[in-house]
Amino acid sequence: MHPALRNLLIATIVSALPLAVAAASAPTKDEVVAVVKKAVDFYKTNGRDKAIAEFNKKDGLFAKGEDYVDVHDLNGVCVAHPISPAKVGANRLDQSDSAGKFYVRELVEAAKQKHSGWIEYVMKNPTTGKLENKLAYWETVDGLIFKAGTYTE
Repeated sequence: MHPALRNLLIATIVSALPLAVAAASAPTKDEVVAVVKKAVDFYKTNGRDKAIAEFNKKDGLFAKGEDYVDVHDLNGVCVAHPISPAKVGANRLDQSDSAGKFYVRELVEAAKQKHSGWIEYVMKNPTTGKLENKLAYWETVDGLIFKAGTYTE
């Protein structure tokens, strides 16, 4: 094989590996529930300030690729988001997904009615760059909504 062709082939394979690994490691529903419960436990053990600081860390305990926890209050304000720090402090009640669904509003209304649940919406998967269905689990504690999800295509 010609060295230039071999190098191109190697470069193509190496550049595709992170996507293949990330796609293969999308969190399961059980893993999503587990990370939310772990985040809630961390919050209860360490207090609001320390927990929120940790949840906002891009390389923190609760941010591994597409597997991360974000936190909103019951007014729809984003309190923590390790992947999109620009969302922190913003009221997201009028935030719609790619299909026009006001998923934050739906999340807040559901969280006011019960302690935990699931929500589905459409988002751009940061790993694949494609619009995909996202299934997210949430729990409410002390007026905060702890949420994590997985993409289901």
